[in-house]
Amino acid sequence: MARPPGPDRPLYTRIAASLKSRILAGSLAPGQRLPGEEHLARTMGVSRSTVRQAIAVLRETGYVTSQRGSGTYVAAQPPIEPLSPRSGPVYTGFLDDLDDEATEVDERGRTQDRIPADLAIASDLRIPVGTEVVRYRAVRARAGIVYGYATDIVPLTVAAMITPDILEGSPTIVDALANAGHQVAESLQRVEPTLVDEATARLCGVRPGSAALALTGVAYDDDRRPIDSYTLTIVQGYPIGLHLTRANQPD
Repeated sequence: MARPPGPDRPLYTRIAASLKSRILAGSLAPGQRLPGEEHLARTMGVSRSTVRQAIAVLRETGYVTSQRGSGTYVAAQPPIEPLSPRSGPVYTGFLDDLDDEATEVDERGRTQDRIPADLAIASDLRIPVGTEVVRYRAVRARAGIVYGYATDIVPLTVAAMITPDILEGSPTIVDALANAGHQVAESLQRVEPTLVDEATARLCGVRPGSAALALTGVAYDDDRRPIDSYTLTIVQGYPIGLHLTRANQPD
């Protein structure tokens, strides 16, 4: 089972993890040339051979590319990974099924504000920490029955395409994204048990401390750019079924 790099892991894996976090946070942007091995070794307090091993890990996992005589560059399109080491098994399905389900879903009491991206949001959206993003929050209902509370955090450039008319005419932020020309093509999410906090309980009409499910994830467009970092806290009345098949069935 994979573990986050820690003091008991090889030094080069910790250096690779540090560089990877800078790539995911946007401080090392796609296409940007990495500092040279000597500079990285000096600033990170390790040997050049350790840096070389770390870069090899990043190259093998698709985060960087190397050009002979030119240097090492952040990949133009870093890979999409499971959300965290705690994501557990990854199951696949079709977003079309969710689109069908969403015909009965609407959002109520939607609010909108701007916040600076913390490290988690920056990693999800591949932007620098502190970058301003737009946060949408709303109570979710299905067939008229409240079932949860949704938070969607969207890059400022994407949110700028969601006009007031589009927002008003869209049942959910996912619909608003599609209506603004940013249809979700892929989504990675994890499902974890949680307890309902007082604010969510008040808005959804349930007791504080009630058991709930938290769906946390990142949505990507056709170009595999992250366009929505979201959390949906399901407090009641929204069963989820899974239809699982093997990925490589014989013909």
